[in-house]
Amino acid sequence: MDPLADILMGQRVRAASFTRMDASAPWGVKSPGERGVNFVLLVRGSAILATPGSPQPIAMRSGDVFIKLDDTPYRLFDREDSVLIDCVEVEKLRVGNRIQVGGGGALTTFVSGSFELDALEARPLLRALPSLLHLKLDQHRSLAFQSVLEMLALETESPGLGSEAVVSRLFELLFVHAIRAYSTQPDGPTRGWLGAIADRHLALALQAMHDAPARGWTVESLAHVAGMSRSGFAARFKAVVGQSPLDYLTQWRMYCASRLLQGNVALSDVARQVGYESAAAFSRVFRREMAVTPGAFRKAGPVSPAFAGA
Repeated sequence: MDPLADILMGQRVRAASFTRMDASAPWGVKSPGERGVNFVLLVRGSAILATPGSPQPIAMRSGDVFIKLDDTPYRLFDREDSVLIDCVEVEKLRVGNRIQVGGGGALTTFVSGSFELDALEARPLLRALPSLLHLKLDQHRSLAFQSVLEMLALETESPGLGSEAVVSRLFELLFVHAIRAYSTQPDGPTRGWLGAIADRHLALALQAMHDAPARGWTVESLAHVAGMSRSGFAARFKAVVGQSPLDYLTQWRMYCASRLLQGNVALSDVARQVGYESAAAFSRVFRREMAVTPGAFRKAGPVSPAFAGA
């Protein structure tokens, strides 16, 4: 299983909600920032997205999607001089899952939604992704991704029995396809583990560590898997991922251990499954990396839902 699939397998959408908004020109909305994974699909029309972190406003057209992974404020409008209505006031116009705003002119339709991700399961992804993804409708979008967006638009336009469950599953697919699209687009990731996946040599070493975290990997053995010299592999891995191969391996082992600790697996078995000969040795590393003992981590129970920056 490749590293991205390994991490995505653990993702489960929680507390999904959606809104279909018809905005007639002139229109504009502003949000102080909402916790959670928030996205907007532009079904028809055009819009301008502005955030404090973007040097220039982002022009959006029908078929575009933006996904926000932190609580940064944003503004969405049709023209620079349009009056902006606060999201709290916009929410008062809701009828079921639909909202109508604006001055009665040309129509722009959005499907917006939000959902929660488990803090533990999402951590590797949220650390690797930018806080804002803008995915344009272009030749780089897969047919599968486009199909998910079209199904989401149809389901929110004419909800039927079980629509909330359907939309929740579509959100999961949307999130997966968005990450895949971001990872493969020309200006996609060049740093971090997502950037390493795009490197055919480093990807082999990453997959080896993910496939067998308990193996006694060394820089030499990982370099051999990658088909590189030891020094060349170590230097390239550090430059792209931002940490040494063995530091990454330790971090991945602790992530795997955290998953196991949420079940009823004995501490000695957890240690063995992530490459440590004794529970004591494992506990020392876990406490150093996670700032909590394995026992305290397990006692705290399931990790609560969280968002970017977790």
